[in-house]
Amino acid sequence: MNITSRLNLTGALAFGFLTACQPSAQPTSNESIAVDTAAILAAIDSLGAVVMRANEAGDAELIATTWAEDGMVSASGSAPVRGRDSIVAAFRRRPPLPPGATMTIHPTEMKVLSAEWVYVSGSDTLTFTPPGAATPVKESFTFLVLVRKTAEGWQSYREVLSANQTPRAP
Repeated sequence: MNITSRLNLTGALAFGFLTACQPSAQPTSNESIAVDTAAILAAIDSLGAVVMRANEAGDAELIATTWAEDGMVSASGSAPVRGRDSIVAAFRRRPPLPPGATMTIHPTEMKVLSAEWVYVSGSDTLTFTPPGAATPVKESFTFLVLVRKTAEGWQSYREVLSANQTPRAP
């Protein structure tokens, strides 16, 4: 599996972008009920922190708590992964990132749509030095995540990733 495929899967399962550099969120102007935007954003931060811990530890059970039962991940070059069980199975199969690889997340928009829905969009960059190379390589992706408040709390509902460049050969 090439590094682009790794980033697709890792990015799709690494919802930690919400914990970095959050732009301010605005409720929609036609919202008829009061929405505690600050509390919602704090809950989304907590969700992001759990996802980061799960990814760092390779903890599939913990990552399962962050996905809605009917969640879906769609990454460029891959068929959509539907349902929490399938997402967790993909998480278990993911290859590790190269040693020393770093991912930086750049959210550009976060919007609280209602007391039940939030979306976040932006880009992320994977930086790594291929074996035998003298300089690091950077690969970037664009993402859009729809988060839903479920009976189990705030969980990822839909996530879409798209490569910002032509994938490299394996």
